[in-house]
Amino acid sequence: MVFHPLRRRALLQAAAATGLAAMAAGRANAQGSRAPVTLVISNSQWLDALRGRSLWNALLEYRKVAPHVTLEQEAIPSAEYDNKLTTEFGAGQAPDIAIMQEGLFYNIADAGFLTDLGPVAAGVSNLNRTNENGLVKGKRLGIAWQRAVYALIYNKPVLDAANARVPTSVEELITSARAATAATGVIGFTSRHQIADFGGWFMDFQNWAYGYGVNWVDGRGKVTVDTPEALATVRAFKQAFDARIMPIGDSMPVQRTRFKEKRVAFSIDNSGGTLNIASGGALAATDLHAAPLPFAHPGAHQQIFLGVNGSSPRKAAAMEFLSWLVSPTGQLALRQASGPDALATDVPVTEEFRTANPWADAFVQLAATSRSTLIPGHEVETVQIMRPVMEAMERVMIAGVDPKVALTEAQRRVNRLF
Repeated sequence: MVFHPLRRRALLQAAAATGLAAMAAGRANAQGSRAPVTLVISNSQWLDALRGRSLWNALLEYRKVAPHVTLEQEAIPSAEYDNKLTTEFGAGQAPDIAIMQEGLFYNIADAGFLTDLGPVAAGVSNLNRTNENGLVKGKRLGIAWQRAVYALIYNKPVLDAANARVPTSVEELITSARAATAATGVIGFTSRHQIADFGGWFMDFQNWAYGYGVNWVDGRGKVTVDTPEALATVRAFKQAFDARIMPIGDSMPVQRTRFKEKRVAFSIDNSGGTLNIASGGALAATDLHAAPLPFAHPGAHQQIFLGVNGSSPRKAAAMEFLSWLVSPTGQLALRQASGPDALATDVPVTEEFRTANPWADAFVQLAATSRSTLIPGHEVETVQIMRPVMEAMERVMIAGVDPKVALTEAQRRVNRLF
């Protein structure tokens, strides 16, 4: 979403009205840094089974160096997260620290609600490329929390039983998925495929688009969604949908649960979702494997940033916490809970984790070439651009509309927006 100019002005004025008080409180905190302080940290991941607890426990390691600080969760379901955080920031009631997907981060940053984290970054010499998009208009407003790259994951015992190969194209994916179903009765392939899950679907769909060479902008920076590459993408996804290899109508949480229950052969998922699948279910982590996506070009990643609320009276304490989090001690604590997700610094995946999770190495390798799900130069407008594209995809899938006709209409809608 993009803030309307009038609304944005009003929100900025509200933020400015509390600015002096926040600065004074920050100075008081700095002068009495050992005084008790509570930091509220929002994240949809706190609600994730197993991983949420592990991530939170990693942050609680901070108590060893700052026993005067109490960390408090604000746990919000992922489907509600963007709207709730946007409302809270606009009302001056946001948490001290927000952990945000890249798209939400850009919107909150664009509205002027985040604190410059330059002092935090200045104390760290080894911030890696996952932090690049945390710079907005020359200011460091975000520090990387995790980068979750996508891969093709599969249940190896199922493939072995079906004598199916790891696919390198959509046609091979369909063939191998059908073979797995025929031999073992499992679901061949899982994927988001519903406009009701627009936020997750458009990010997952970027893997297909990038895989077929889509950029969404031309050489002059004009938004272009009806290219030959986009047409090939829509046709490929339609081909997989028509093959009936995926469970039509099932939400992604349900699909992941089925994979965890050893009832799925293949899926395209990110490293965070894969860690959930590999944890605490019937499927042994050693039976879960990963491979490059079955497309010609590299895929996408979901980037998550930490931002500090510019109106928080506890900014100084929040920045001290972030300084610890990007330190070797903090990064190691987070690494233990993050699986193969890329972190703010190049702290390697542990040998113990790699041995127990043979799928991890593929994700680490794919992170080197993955792309943001946001459109360069149109980060704030990406959701607006992708809405017509995904609605066109749905019309092709459900109503049988010709892909070229659907994309032409999507381009008309985008042109009206820009």
